[in-house]
Amino acid sequence: MDSSGITQVIARLRSQAHELWPETPPQDFRIVRHLLRPYSNVYRLLLVSPHAPAASFVYVKILAPRTKSSANPEKYIARLAAEFSAGQRLYASFRHEKEFAVIKPVAYYPEFLAIVSEEAPGESLAHLIAREGRLWPAFEKMERLAKHCRRAGQALAAMQKATPETAKFNPAEMVGYIDVRLQRLLASEQTPFSSADRRQILKFLEFAIPAIPPEQLGSCGTHGDYAPFNLLAAPKKITVADFTMFKVGSVYNDLTYFHHRLEGYLHKPIYRLQTIRRLQNAFLDGYVETMGKTKQQWRVAGDLLFKIHWIKHVVNNYSALVRQRVVSTSKAAPFSAQLFNRHVFRRYNRWLNQFCQEKPLLFF
Repeated sequence: MDSSGITQVIARLRSQAHELWPETPPQDFRIVRHLLRPYSNVYRLLLVSPHAPAASFVYVKILAPRTKSSANPEKYIARLAAEFSAGQRLYASFRHEKEFAVIKPVAYYPEFLAIVSEEAPGESLAHLIAREGRLWPAFEKMERLAKHCRRAGQALAAMQKATPETAKFNPAEMVGYIDVRLQRLLASEQTPFSSADRRQILKFLEFAIPAIPPEQLGSCGTHGDYAPFNLLAAPKKITVADFTMFKVGSVYNDLTYFHHRLEGYLHKPIYRLQTIRRLQNAFLDGYVETMGKTKQQWRVAGDLLFKIHWIKHVVNNYSALVRQRVVSTSKAAPFSAQLFNRHVFRRYNRWLNQFCQEKPLLFF
């Protein structure tokens, strides 16, 4: 018996084939891959069509709420509806762009908690950086990675322009979010995080938030998970995927999240500081220039709200890793893994201490 609902989704796609693919309607759909994720099932389907010029694929994501949440499907339906709507809006906005794009949404079936999207060309930018950015990358590889990151910045700026909001972002809302995670760190025996560290961060936020200039309080639609693993890099274009967490938020949220994710490569000594800084700068340059300014006019990484969002992302990732590591250590993780965990935790502590000192930590 099909418990995920993929059989019903395929039946629906068959019935709508002429509507969804009017030029070359597929005769059938064949499952070629099934990915089981913590909260969803993802299927890659081949569109079976003898008249199509090349093989085409779609991805079907079917949410799989945990038992406690399955009795209340409304929030999952709302989440999928927001994801599909955001994808449609941005796909239409980007369809004529040459260097960046958004995954094309195909269909949305709330009764099956399912969303269908076209497959886009390219490789995960995260995998590409992991493979080609290690040690001393050749000049051609470095240029290629920098170009992809620059396009990622351009795509983010274009997304923000396409989803403007009039309401101002309220940074005070971040304090409670951050402190919940600080308290988790404090309660863990696995980290070097102390009460003094928590006080330092909260004191910094107390004085920094009222000092944020009004021009930094803009809001827009935010991807919520804008990171290299959600971008597909093709030779001439980068494509943004997965709008599951799309919502209104600060213009700095996605900008700092991508920047912070690049910084995470430095946990491993096979990635050099010069390489990661080059990619971070390329990303910021693409963003700033698409916003109509030069990097001399707008040194965005020096903005106070950029710094505060960076702290938020570090604390959130630190807390999430601690929760994962507690599980792994309870299952007797290898000694080498425990040493690496301690190394990561020390780096997070050092980043937070540097960020909350009087002189800000600058990236370039």
